[in-house]
Amino acid sequence: MERPKPIELTLEDRTGLIERIKSNMSTDDTELLIGLIDFNLWLQFSLHEKSISINRLQKLFGNKTEKRKKKKKSDSGSNEPENKADSSGAPDNNPVSDPSNTDGEDNSKALEPESTTNVRKYVPNNGRLGHEQYTGAEIIPIKAPFKPGDPCPEELCSGRLRMVKAGNIIKIVGQSFAKALHYEIETLRCNLCEKYFSGELPEHVSNDKYDSAFKSQLSVHRHYLGVPAYRLEGYQRFMGVPLPDSTQFEKIEEVANAAYPAFMHMEKMAANGRLAHGDDTKVKIKSIMKENRELEEKARKGMFTTGIISFNGEHTIHLFYSGRKHCGENMMVLLEKRDTNLPDLQYMCDALGSNMPPGLKAVLINCLVHGRRNFIDIEKYYPDECKVVIDAIAVIYKHEAEVKGQKLNDEERLEYHKTHSIRPMENLHAYMQKQLDEHLVEDNSSLGKAYRYMIKHWHKLTQFLRIPGAPLDNNILL
Repeated sequence: MERPKPIELTLEDRTGLIERIKSNMSTDDTELLIGLIDFNLWLQFSLHEKSISINRLQKLFGNKTEKRKKKKKSDSGSNEPENKADSSGAPDNNPVSDPSNTDGEDNSKALEPESTTNVRKYVPNNGRLGHEQYTGAEIIPIKAPFKPGDPCPEELCSGRLRMVKAGNIIKIVGQSFAKALHYEIETLRCNLCEKYFSGELPEHVSNDKYDSAFKSQLSVHRHYLGVPAYRLEGYQRFMGVPLPDSTQFEKIEEVANAAYPAFMHMEKMAANGRLAHGDDTKVKIKSIMKENRELEEKARKGMFTTGIISFNGEHTIHLFYSGRKHCGENMMVLLEKRDTNLPDLQYMCDALGSNMPPGLKAVLINCLVHGRRNFIDIEKYYPDECKVVIDAIAVIYKHEAEVKGQKLNDEERLEYHKTHSIRPMENLHAYMQKQLDEHLVEDNSSLGKAYRYMIKHWHKLTQFLRIPGAPLDNNILL
């Protein structure tokens, strides 16, 4: 059997076809054909949604940025403007058709949100770095063989030497992470009274076997670089400076005990801040994984690291919590330390229920980039509809860039967005609501879900139009 020609039906095509069938065929044939048509439409829809899911999965492994590629200018050399069709397919006089087109602004120049992934910028220097970038280098001054004012040593020259800018040479030398210093203390003993007389350690040498700098570096190796204790023990044994894993634990615990008071003070500062960003990421914790194996099947087994960035005056506080609690639960515990005389904290997060548990006393602000990402993920499959939303959000980020360029304060920024951003956002809301109300999109499709996400959380997504200093997104936590 030859492969049949693929036929794609829209909802409008289906309605028209069914009307023609009902008017020209018997009841039994009509029911059969309508069933075939609906099955074809369902199969087409299911394959479409499955392709979107696969596309999202691919982005987990290869997507570098959510910014769209800029369109190249025409090479024809013609000065005539290109004809740009309305992305929604609606006539130009429809105020809902393009919510981003306000005040004659050119959307092609609108800015995109900052990249939502931490992409390392390529610097074409072939790995060569200037001496000023080695901020941790030990500076060893090398004296010249002459002094300023000395006569020039060159023959037939009567000049005098003067000081000029010093030269710089960087040398990288190898050494073990833990450097052992062995002090051999010379000792004398009287042959008559048999008393001992020994040399004394220099004043800068502490009484502790492990100094504070080493303990701090050990903590960094374990918890920042993620070096396992057994692996570090074997490496140090190989380098001739033994460091048992039990000793590592003890010294890291000493650093933690010293850091707890500072951490608790940072928690208090973060709780009393004006604005806080919060988000979760997955983590593996061996002790919890061991507990999970003994828990019931329906018991809570998730593990998360919550990152919180709080702004308190001139200070920016970074906090991290790892365990079973979600971001919203950690935020509730943190807010228990907040001064009751202060107004509610502004809390930026994405719209997951775990980030906004019931009883959380804060002014909730949702991330506009998370709403935008739902359309970025399906732009390949719904290009016209997604373009309307993405372009409208791009206009908001263009306004935000202008605010930053003018260095406006929070109140001035709010007034600027009220003047320039309210209209495109209202038009965007009307456009999405119309798509759903008039059934121009399937409710259960990825596009319908993206519309409903935006509309459901619209108030929290647009807090920047009401609250001074309210951020647009949660990208600072990436």
